[in-house]
Amino acid sequence: MPRFEWKYGYQTNNKIVDLQHKYFLELMNRLYDELSGSADQAYQARLLDELFYYARFHFTSEENIFLRHLPHKFERHKRLHDHLLETLQGKISDLREEKIEPAAIVQFVVEWFFTHTITEDVQDLLYVEATGH
Repeated sequence: MPRFEWKYGYQTNNKIVDLQHKYFLELMNRLYDELSGSADQAYQARLLDELFYYARFHFTSEENIFLRHLPHKFERHKRLHDHLLETLQGKISDLREEKIEPAAIVQFVVEWFFTHTITEDVQDLLYVEATGH
């Protein structure tokens, strides 16, 4: 899997969100490298726990921005985040039970990150930054 680099198209112009998204990209790069380089299932699960907890932190930050500036979109955005966290937690449990490979989890997170960031976050947060709402 190629390394993920920050691109202009991911930018929301919100300093906090962009900083967190950049770190998330680096975390995905590190996870891919570490997961493919280790067969230690406990270590793999802990790395994925780190991803889960970071995602939860980031989602709370982002949801607070939505609550303050786009309250009419808050509930929908929170539901999207909650669904991801539930799905991710299930996949981490599946890894612990040897029902899934770590690469499948990374692929899921990568696809979700790029789809959600570009279609939801960028569109809505650029609006907030442009209008000052």
